Amino acid sequence: MVDLEITYCQPCGHQPRAVEMVSQLLAIYGMPLNRKLTISLKPADKGVFDVVLDGQLIFSKHQQGRFPTVDDLKKQLDQKLTIPLETA
Repeated sequence: MVDLEITYCQPCGHQPRAVEMVSQLLAIYGMPLNRKLTISLKPADKGVFDVVLDGQLIFSKHQQGRFPTVDDLKKQLDQKLTIPLETA
């Protein structure tokens, strides 16, 4: 199981961006990934938009000075998903 966690600033209005990012990733990978992926969205404050994959911070808006793109996250997910996915 792959765990993806996005912590976003609720007061800043980052929730729609977090939800759209998750929606795009699920559309890219389809149902096989849906069965192998646990997604958590965590509201926070102070402008945060952090992405954690299997307990490791893979993107921080504060560190990078920008929001992640779907491609940023896809590169990290692809490395975790080198195991064959079940299609049934």
